[in-house]
Amino acid sequence: MKNVSVIMLVLLFILMITNAEAQTRNKNSKRNNKRVENKTVRKRTTVRRTTKNTRKVVNKPVKRVRVNRTRVVHHHYRHLPKRGALVRTVNTRALAIKFGGVGYRFHAGIWYRPQGQQWLVTRPSYGIRIQTLPVGYRRVLVGRTVYYYYYGTYYRQQNQEYEVVSAPNSAEIDSLPDGYNVVNVNGVEYYELDAIYYMPSLDQGGEEILVVVENPLS
Repeated sequence: MKNVSVIMLVLLFILMITNAEAQTRNKNSKRNNKRVENKTVRKRTTVRRTTKNTRKVVNKPVKRVRVNRTRVVHHHYRHLPKRGALVRTVNTRALAIKFGGVGYRFHAGIWYRPQGQQWLVTRPSYGIRIQTLPVGYRRVLVGRTVYYYYYGTYYRQQNQEYEVVSAPNSAEIDSLPDGYNVVNVNGVEYYELDAIYYMPSLDQGGEEILVVVENPLS
């Protein structure tokens, strides 16, 4: 009987140890589960900034070289009246434009102003606007600005009209109206019209042009 009792006690003791180990394992597993649940997964988002290499395109003025002109300066306007000339009548279809107290007439790209009983072929005042450019005008690009030129007059577009403006430096044109002056500075020849000075030169294609320059006398 003593042996049986001892065996029973040993088994009971083993059973208690086994239960204690099982409980300990359960507690540890719960703690581990809680730790896993408490972990938050953080997503890392990588933002890549792409920088575009934008280059500003600027039309740099081409440095022109002075040459001796072989063609008459007013060759494109040979058939038109001389700037500063007096005429008795103006075409009946001429456009009447009053500006600055002056009643101008405008026809075929030529401006007239009254002088006594006659009409003077003249330069229009800056600021006068027309709706249609004359036939045969020249498009002139200076930097990024577009001008329009005809018979010694420069225009810029303003909305749906074209405004008379001063000649921009470096503008390149083909001809001047007759009535210009030839100015010789230290043996170098320039042309002057309306206090604007022009230097004879050549464009990329070898065509003779006139370039607006600073006053060589100043």
